[in-house]
Amino acid sequence: MQTISFAARRAARTFFAFVVLGQALQAQTNGASPLGKANFAALYEDVPFPPKTTAEAAHRTYGADYLNSDLFALDKFYQPFTDRVEHAVGEYREYYANRSRTYMATQNETTMRAQYAAQINQNPIIASMGGVDAVQNMTPEQAEAAARKAAAEYMADPYAANNVQSAGMSALYQKIAADPEYAARFQKMSEKEREAELRRYMANDKVHAKTPAQMQQEQQQKARQMQDADKVRAAMMFQQYSADLMAKIEAAKAQYESRRAQILAGPGNHDEIEADFQKKYDAIPEVIMGEGREKEPVQTQKLYEATTLKHREFAAKVLKQEAVLLAELQGAFKNIAAEHVAFLKAHRHEVNGNMADYISGTETETMLASLERGLIGLADELSKNAQQSTREAALWEKLWWERIGRNQ
Repeated sequence: MQTISFAARRAARTFFAFVVLGQALQAQTNGASPLGKANFAALYEDVPFPPKTTAEAAHRTYGADYLNSDLFALDKFYQPFTDRVEHAVGEYREYYANRSRTYMATQNETTMRAQYAAQINQNPIIASMGGVDAVQNMTPEQAEAAARKAAAEYMADPYAANNVQSAGMSALYQKIAADPEYAARFQKMSEKEREAELRRYMANDKVHAKTPAQMQQEQQQKARQMQDADKVRAAMMFQQYSADLMAKIEAAKAQYESRRAQILAGPGNHDEIEADFQKKYDAIPEVIMGEGREKEPVQTQKLYEATTLKHREFAAKVLKQEAVLLAELQGAFKNIAAEHVAFLKAHRHEVNGNMADYISGTETETMLASLERGLIGLADELSKNAQQSTREAALWEKLWWERIGRNQ
């Protein structure tokens, strides 16, 4: 019963959900919706990939003068593409923010309260409690008592609570609720046997004559119910689709990270090079230098140079392998985006952009727009991966230049 009373109090407070809605929604311009118009594949294709050599990577990362490195050179190189991605995302953000503001500006408090109240009052328990207006004015104790009473009435005759006028159906329900043995037998019946049992109980039901107005109202109610059912079905479909697409994106990212980790840990990696250096360095004999003892300088210098070359060579190897890996990730993202474009084309007519349905969870355009913003964001992710590969390769090239290259 605590759950029921909580639901009752929550239903009353839902009256004011439009305030939260106005604060929580983000998005829209006065022009046409950007949904389904982004060219994801072109954006992914235009990501600046890492250069082919460590020397190019260092130049891109530090500028032409290593002695006076530009620490922001790589950021500047990628900034135009970053701005392009941000602009594409911003079009969605602006459009849907304006849509939200426009919707809120056209809704007065009385209209919105009436819409939410009508929706909530469809719940038979809330309706039995007197509706949202009545619940809103109750104390927590009164709401608790009203919810208990309404729930008991609902459990006693759920058909009547849902405006189903059938004494036979009510009698069958009460028989099942009161007689455990009968309930067990009913549970084991086949579908046809249950239908036959229901017809037996309904055999003496009186025919309730309906006025033309009642019949028209019933037809309108059925039409609304069918429309609402279509909205719910579409919303569930889009939610499942969104979850499935996100799972594919995460799987592609995880595969990239896993294979990249394997490359970095491959034979002759930087850790192995450092371990080999330390072993050879420890073996170099010490000689008297001035007033103290130091490692023999010629052997030490040769070891440093040899080690630096190994690091540079491994970095060059990694740079090439990561370029291939990044191209595979790019291809995976393009396939996912193509799947989305095809899906949206097939189901565009089922997208619900009515803001009045946001609270009920059947407004789906905002969700799909958020998904598309995420697809655009994948271009930025490709860009960041490319920057990371470039920066790491550049580090070893610069180290080589400082120790060896500038003296050649």
